[in-house]
Formats: sequence, C-alpha cells, structure tokens
Amino acid sequence: MEPLLHSLGLLRSLLFTIPLCFVWTILMGGVSLLVSPFDAGGARQHVIARWWARGILLICGVRVRVRGFEQVERGRHYVYVSNHQSYIDIPIVFGHLPVDFRIMAKATLFPIPFFGWHLKRTGHLPIGRTNVYADARRLLQAVNYIREGRSLVVYPEGGRSVSGGLEEFRTGVFLAALKVGAPIVPITIRGSRRVLSPRSWHIRPGSVEMIVDPPIATEGMGKERLGELVARVRQIMERNYQGAAA
Repeated sequence: MEPLLHSLGLLRSLLFTIPLCFVWTILMGGVSLLVSPFDAGGARQHVIARWWARGILLICGVRVRVRGFEQVERGRHYVYVSNHQSYIDIPIVFGHLPVDFRIMAKATLFPIPFFGWHLKRTGHLPIGRTNVYADARRLLQAVNYIREGRSLVVYPEGGRSVSGGLEEFRTGVFLAALKVGAPIVPITIRGSRRVLSPRSWHIRPGSVEMIVDPPIATEGMGKERLGELVARVRQIMERNYQGAAA
C-alpha cells in the first residue's frame, strides 16, 4: 500500500503541484517586474515576494509554525543565519520572516526566469562555489549592506544538506557581521526535508517549524573570536534539532 501511495503522491506533484508552482511564480514574477520601475529600494517587490512565498506554501500544502520571533527587536537590522535542508526553505523564509531583508544565495538561482530576475533586480547577493575573488567582492558588498542598515539572510552551509545534518559552515558572513558589529540571529528550520528532500520532485504536504533564537551580539568582538561565534550558532541549531527529525 505504501509504494502505491508514494507513486500517487509523486504523480500529484508532477502533474499538479509543480506546474501550479511554476504558473504562480511566473504570475508573481511578472507583477514584481511591473512594479520594479517604481520601486528603486525593492521594498514593494519584497512584499510581492512574500505573497509569492505564501502562495507556494499553500499550493504545496505546507503549514509553517514560527517560534521565537518575539525575541527580535522590531525595526532593528540583523544578520539572520539559517540551516538549509530543502528548496522549500526559501519560500518558508520569504513567507514567514516578517522583515525586509536580502539573501545571499547560490549564483545558479539568479538566471532562473522570473524568480532569479526578481533576486537580481531587488539586490539579493549571488554567491558562487569556486570564484573566490567574486565571493570576496560579495562579502564586501554584504558588509556595506549591513552598514546601510539592511538585514541579510544567509545559509552558511553554502547549499542544501544532503546528509540531513548540519554541514560545515562558511565563515565569511560571520566575519562580515563582526566587522560592523551586527547582531546575528540563528534560525533553525525543522521538517522541510520531509516536505521536499534533496534530489526529489516529490512534494509532500506537512508541517514545518521555524525557530528564531535570540540575537547574538557581536559588537566589540574581534576576529580572534570568530571560531567561538560560529561554534555558538552551530550549537544552537544542533540543540534545536534534538527531539525532532530535520
């Protein structure tokens, strides 16, 4: 019985869920494109991205519970650092992190029609895997973003975790936060891997939890404490994993 249910679920994903997600992305990407000439700062387009994300989650049957955001001071800017288990993490963050932010995301996402065009137009930062010099420029740009009072969302693992656990963290964004004294807010997403696992087209309806931990102050911390900062964020995420499958 279980193989039959799996096959029916996969068929539903291929014939209904995924095509509808594409249509919704094209529609909202078109709206974002129309708004862009009148939205130099990208704030209105970010609201449209939130509508897009909520629509994607609705189509996929994903319910998101946010816990802990009340510990974040409204109106203040942070570097949000999140784990990354699934492609569905992107609409989860866009749909349920109620602040105007920019993400540092894989450069391969930016050429994607409508979705990638939106990322590029609104000032999100592409990060590659091999071009060290380009990444250094992006990290410098991230420092400038933070100095200008903008919030960033970063996936320090550099991509989706294939193993299901936390991968090794890249330290660049932590250095950027230290350089300008920006507080870091750890975000742990649990359950997204069950909804959409890596290397799969099978989208399963389900519940996901996004845990927002208290900000970690970095003001006054020197580069010599970089390892301590990275380890602290990792420890928080690992603690949140305990007692629930990621």
